[in-house]
Amino acid sequence: MALQHFGWFLGAGFGVQGWGDPTYGVGYDWKKPAVYQDAARVFEAAGLDLFIIEDGVTVPDTYGGTAEVNLRDARFVPKHDPLPLVPYLLAATSKLGIVPTLSASFYEPFTAARLLATLQHFADGRLGFNVVTSGSDIAAQNYGLDKQIEHDLRYDRAQEWVDVVRKLWRSWDADAILEDTERGVFADFEKVHTIDHKGEFFQVRGPLNTAPLASEPVMVQAGASGRGQQFAGNNSDVILQLASTPQRMAAYRSSIRDVAAAAGRNPDDITVLFVVNPIVTANDEESAAVRARRAELTQAAIDEALQGVSYLSGVDFKKFDLDEPLPELTTNSNQGTLDNFVRSAPSGSTLREILQARANKDGLAVIGTADQIADHLGSLADEVGGDGFLFTGQVHPAHVHRTLDPLVPALRRRGLLREELGDGGLRANLADF
Repeated sequence: MALQHFGWFLGAGFGVQGWGDPTYGVGYDWKKPAVYQDAARVFEAAGLDLFIIEDGVTVPDTYGGTAEVNLRDARFVPKHDPLPLVPYLLAATSKLGIVPTLSASFYEPFTAARLLATLQHFADGRLGFNVVTSGSDIAAQNYGLDKQIEHDLRYDRAQEWVDVVRKLWRSWDADAILEDTERGVFADFEKVHTIDHKGEFFQVRGPLNTAPLASEPVMVQAGASGRGQQFAGNNSDVILQLASTPQRMAAYRSSIRDVAAAAGRNPDDITVLFVVNPIVTANDEESAAVRARRAELTQAAIDEALQGVSYLSGVDFKKFDLDEPLPELTTNSNQGTLDNFVRSAPSGSTLREILQARANKDGLAVIGTADQIADHLGSLADEVGGDGFLFTGQVHPAHVHRTLDPLVPALRRRGLLREELGDGGLRANLADF
């Protein structure tokens, strides 16, 4: 077993933490920074490389044409914008990478470049940014569009967006600032350049009006479709992907590395992290009880599963009969999510069979004692040849501690988890092994 990179993916974003848990709201307010700061301190002490915070800009109402299930269960809303949270997380930590999510569909590249450059100066090299392309039509309607543009075209736009952001970061030479008090010269004007970008989607003059960066923020992406993989492999430093079978995980990592190599990049510069949800139990009996409870296909479980995939795919699964085979489905939204859902059971399966298969497989969940989970992750790492894992789950204190307190020592005993992070920033920590 070799050292792996670990992180935490907050799939609920800067939103409700712990709803449905008996400890919900005990000693914390999800609307305030403190609970996230406390979690970040734990992540840093545990040796996790980064803390990724998801985001979304809608109140989803795809499932059944209503937001009832989503609002009732606090699944995707409410949530705050993650960018204002970043300085609080940086102030609470000194080594952990902090990664907010930005949409290349809705942030103008100059605005994004300026915000991220400012935060990177605060962060001393610990900032990352998770780029999404926001496939939802209802998200697009919040920004003056009738519907989102075509799937592959969104990635074309995102590619140009990344190019412009990086051009703006590089519009000041590294040695442009002189701070020469004797001559009274702060910056050399010949080392600050316009970018004069005129592309298909953006026209940006530049230069950026922030100070030059010692290191650029780490880019994170989750490309799953063919076009998404191309975008991720061409641009990303960290790629997050849902864990499934070891064979699919290995194939995905190999594909991404091939894309990177074809683009002239060193594939070893990319860190592929697979998302898992560790559920730590005390013994085999408790593990069996947890699996049985999760496999029970109640109406609440059906609604929870279908409203999530409906929102992410843009397909209203409420309209399908649970006991009829699903028709062929396509989407202009999140193609990877739809494909992963449909492939959960053999072709021709009914919707109920797909849901039951997913419940029986536990999805991303890895259930067992801390030692069993650590052994499983070690075996996965060996079989996949991967770079590490992203734990997912909410960050209310009970969940964070019941997950990491037993799991961190178990991972370290197997040589999977580093003892502590280095001081060189996120990019340096990712390059350590």
